[in-house]
Amino acid sequence: MAHRRCLLSLARYATAIISQKKMPPLSAVEVLTRKPNPAITIPNSELSWFSLWSHSRHFSSSKSEDSETEVEVEMEEASDVEAEHDNAASDLGRDYSPVEKEAEAAAIGYKVLGPLQRSDRVFKDYEPVFAVVQIGSHQFKVSNGDSIFTERLKFCEVNDKLILNKVLLLGSPTQTIIGRPILPDAAVHAVVEEHALDAKVIIFKKKRRKNYRRTKGHRQELTKLRITDIQGIEKQEIKTDGKPLKAAVKNPEKIAAAV
Repeated sequence: MAHRRCLLSLARYATAIISQKKMPPLSAVEVLTRKPNPAITIPNSELSWFSLWSHSRHFSSSKSEDSETEVEVEMEEASDVEAEHDNAASDLGRDYSPVEKEAEAAAIGYKVLGPLQRSDRVFKDYEPVFAVVQIGSHQFKVSNGDSIFTERLKFCEVNDKLILNKVLLLGSPTQTIIGRPILPDAAVHAVVEEHALDAKVIIFKKKRRKNYRRTKGHRQELTKLRITDIQGIEKQEIKTDGKPLKAAVKNPEKIAAAV
């Protein structure tokens, strides 16, 4: 209690001293008008309410920095998307010569022979032969009659005949041929069945504490191929007598009981 009383008495004494020293009153005109600063000169312009401040304000929060970084990221993404669209549009609108088409298709791993005719008999019976082919950056193990989905192949339409010339391996019940890295004499024939779109994939990007979220969808363009023939390896003939094959049945061994 003694400390509290001392503090109250000191506060009263301080207020009494401050009240004795009265400041001279300022008129309203002096308060509103701004005294000219000789260091700052504004030629041929009238003073406005925003010209009274001779310094810029600096806030302690980092909202401006976050907004600047977000704007920079958005600008970079917009430029990347525009570049991709420009490249795609240039590829679509470009006129390729036959030599360029053949060279680009060969780099991917196929060759276009032409449209399928009604008189062509490309589909054959199953043969116990398989091959490993490379199309673009993907490898597939295929056999006669299989269907595969690859990325969209250019310069080919539905019902076009193709030759897949990047064959890495051939195999049959009797032999196996391995390429180094490809087999020059091997070829896999295929037919384009359709151009389709894959299921939608959602791409979600987020940066925490930056108020940054982006959601995009993508559907990959695909080409469906039907394998019709594999060449470059000896094929074993399948003999059929018209009778179904029966599995061999083992007779149980008789064990003589010891007397």
